[in-house]
Amino acid sequence: MILELDTSLLDRLDISINQLVFITLVLNDIKKVNQDIQKLLSLINEEEIQELISQGLLSIHYDGDTKVIEKTDKLTQLIKEDKSFFDYFYDEFPVYVTRPDGTKGFLRSNISKCRKEYNRIVGKSKAMHEHIMECLRYEVNNKAITGQLGYMKTMWKWLTQHEWETIEEQMKYMEEEYGTSDQIL
Repeated sequence: MILELDTSLLDRLDISINQLVFITLVLNDIKKVNQDIQKLLSLINEEEIQELISQGLLSIHYDGDTKVIEKTDKLTQLIKEDKSFFDYFYDEFPVYVTRPDGTKGFLRSNISKCRKEYNRIVGKSKAMHEHIMECLRYEVNNKAITGQLGYMKTMWKWLTQHEWETIEEQMKYMEEEYGTSDQIL
């Protein structure tokens, strides 16, 4: 099982690593307890869970004999970011470029389709979002330095053609060749 932890919550919520794991399990709405989850749960003691409940981050109710632990509105508000992953991506993507023939190419059209596609690609993975953002920044910076920004694809094409995968290869090559993924001049 892969469990992605947002370690920024450690400071924002003033919680322990065990509590972060437990909150992550609750946020991911994991209902079935398999061996992997049982191992994680065994590391978390009852006092740590009670502390999360007393802080108002989690709540307990009973469904028959089953104890159900859920996130509270307070936790939802505390972890909610002001912007979605797509909004950060959209803000970073160039608005327009000057094409080699001198015309302006507007790159950020089809916003609702792009939002759906980006959300499909990234899902709730902050790591994937950050990776795509790193690739986008690298490509924009590299194209600007080399005078190739006029060849930047539209946001829709960039997403549907998985351009970040090409950029990953360029970054990997630069890392292997020069020990850095930054553009070498």
